[in-house]
Amino acid sequence: MKPAVIALVLIAAGPAARADAQPPPLTLTARDASRGFVGLHVTGPPGAQVTLSETTGGTPATVSAVTLSASGDADVPRAARWRCTPRHRTFHAEGQTAAPADAAVTTPRCARRLELRVRPSHPRAGRPLTVLLLDRWKIGGVRARACARGPAGRKRCHTIALRDGRARGAWRFRPGAAGRWRVQARTAGAPTRRDVAFVRHASGRLSLLATGDSMVQIIDGFLRQRLESARVGVHSDARISTGISKPFMLNWPLHARAQARQLRPDVTVVFIGANDGFPLRTRSGHKVACCGAAWTLAYARRVSGMMSTYARHGAGTVYWATLPAPRSASFRRVYRAVNAAIRDAARRHPGEVHVVHLADRFTPGFRFRQSIRWGGRLVSVRQGDGVHLNVAGASIAATLIIRAMRHDGVI
Repeated sequence: MKPAVIALVLIAAGPAARADAQPPPLTLTARDASRGFVGLHVTGPPGAQVTLSETTGGTPATVSAVTLSASGDADVPRAARWRCTPRHRTFHAEGQTAAPADAAVTTPRCARRLELRVRPSHPRAGRPLTVLLLDRWKIGGVRARACARGPAGRKRCHTIALRDGRARGAWRFRPGAAGRWRVQARTAGAPTRRDVAFVRHASGRLSLLATGDSMVQIIDGFLRQRLESARVGVHSDARISTGISKPFMLNWPLHARAQARQLRPDVTVVFIGANDGFPLRTRSGHKVACCGAAWTLAYARRVSGMMSTYARHGAGTVYWATLPAPRSASFRRVYRAVNAAIRDAARRHPGEVHVVHLADRFTPGFRFRQSIRWGGRLVSVRQGDGVHLNVAGASIAATLIIRAMRHDGVI
């Protein structure tokens, strides 16, 4: 009788044990399943219906409703789009027969989400210029306010809308004036993106003025020779023995106005100062000798005025070269002051004036050097007077100037 009793007890206990068993709990995992989307993975009782939601600002919003498979899981690879703000996202899973679960994920920053491009790369005045707004996340749903500001403050704006699922949007307009155009796009939650287009004349030819004292000679010839294939017309105007502090020979601020009015250069390359060091008058009318702070400030004021003249309210770009250190110690203090004034003046014209630091390349530490290392070999770059660049030095200087212009997209 005892074995039969034991068997009955075991049979009776089996159903009760199954009735007391708890269903497996819900688990929720959030991850960057694919670019632009948050993916959710949920596990729990097989066949259970689960509601997935996201809490934003304290308010839950349903993301999806899924039924778990026979193996007790479900995957939603594109549950929610990435957003610029907020980046920290909290998701919630809730079913009828299991305890709820939560998961959090932080999506990437928007700093590199949008890209701005200008086509063609060398636009012309009066012809179509296309501004492209690209979404690297490729999910769209973005509206950007794009503005193009051209010479003399000319400004045009347009709203570029990227619909859901679209990775690019475009705006086309015709820039009416040659010169530098800065394109800017603003979007909610994403940083400002900028691009710069240098618009050529309708003919497609760029006008370049190479001017200064005897320091610009030879360099201007190399510029003409090397830029011809880039459709750049180079006009040379070297005034030997003149200087900005020598108005008795040539009044450079007045001469610069005449040059800008007659030639209207798109680009101006200036190399001057080897003959300077004469007394200058300050704003108050006092005459100061070279080369203290007052003289440097007075020289910078004149240089700044010339820079503004050549820039032509944004229609032109200026490349102003610094003077390499001379052999003579007496000249060296003048050139140091001239270079300081050039740098100070250029800071007053951001985006329009670029300093070409020939002094740093030819005379590091502002110490005279007859030869420098270039292209893996030692090259003599100075003339016998210890001031001017020789042919090899002028060739290197022209290369550095052209590199600066290419870097800025001017040529």
